[in-house]
Amino acid sequence: KLYAIVDAFQQNNGQFNVTDARYVQALKIFINGITELEYDSHRGFNMLAREFPGVGPRIAAQMQSLDELRHATTQIHTISQYAKYFTGMNEFPYQFDRAWYLSIPKSFFEDAVTSGPFEFIVAISFAFEYVLTNLAFMPWMSGAAFNGDMATVSFGFSAQSDEARHMTLGIEVIKFLLEQDPANVPLVQKWIDRWFWRGYRGIL
Repeated sequence: KLYAIVDAFQQNNGQFNVTDARYVQALKIFINGITELEYDSHRGFNMLAREFPGVGPRIAAQMQSLDELRHATTQIHTISQYAKYFTGMNEFPYQFDRAWYLSIPKSFFEDAVTSGPFEFIVAISFAFEYVLTNLAFMPWMSGAAFNGDMATVSFGFSAQSDEARHMTLGIEVIKFLLEQDPANVPLVQKWIDRWFWRGYRGIL
């Protein structure tokens, strides 16, 4: 279904039918910023899947890693139609390391990956996925629909449908940590405060 819509968009040269040329500039921000974050998240959960000893958390981390990689690849595939006609979209790995406005979300994910396995899940699967992804994806896909870009709408809602599972992982890990020892309560609260407010200030 996703690729059928993307193919129809490409065959009909949908990139020339957007209602506002400024929307194409917004897509440049998306491909240069969000897609690389999806890939960073994939790498982080891949590391967790490799290191967790238990089967349950290992499979959960592996499934989220695959989801994040699928999000990145479908975003690249969908926006590649624009890259054929508009500059600024085909060097996103290069731009991710050099565009000043990407330093804040980039540092969020880099610090989360290096923070430790449980704090990483709290940062990404709770603070980012549960709270902030909805704020980023839902308005973005509404804007894409408003501009007639149904290919972007399709990949956005396809990615968004995975977020319920990602949110569940974050909530369950927090619940697990709190049930293990009462001493974990202030530690988990510190993580939630740190990553929620850092993400809130960084994105909004």
